[in-house]
Amino acid sequence: MLDKSKVGGYVISAAGHDTGRWYVIIDIESEYVYLVDGKIRTLDRPKKKKWKHVNLLNAFDSELAMKIKNKKAGNEEIKRAIKQMQDRNSSKEVE
Repeated sequence: MLDKSKVGGYVISAAGHDTGRWYVIIDIESEYVYLVDGKIRTLDRPKKKKWKHVNLLNAFDSELAMKIKNKKAGNEEIKRAIKQMQDRNSSKEVE
């Protein structure tokens, strides 16, 4: 699943000690995906996880993806983007 167009997409960890944690994809390599959350897993220390251990959400931030690809995204920006997506997702569940 070497589809670089997924960079900037949101995932939720489905396995491991971080199950349920939200991440943003910053890189893709063969069967692995590199993830950041801006807090514990920062841009300089991404989490390497197998595709089968994450759930890809139907959510994508093209502006954030462009900044990630151009190496201009910051950890604070990623934290904020994840928080906004979580808030949007939780409001949909309530409706």
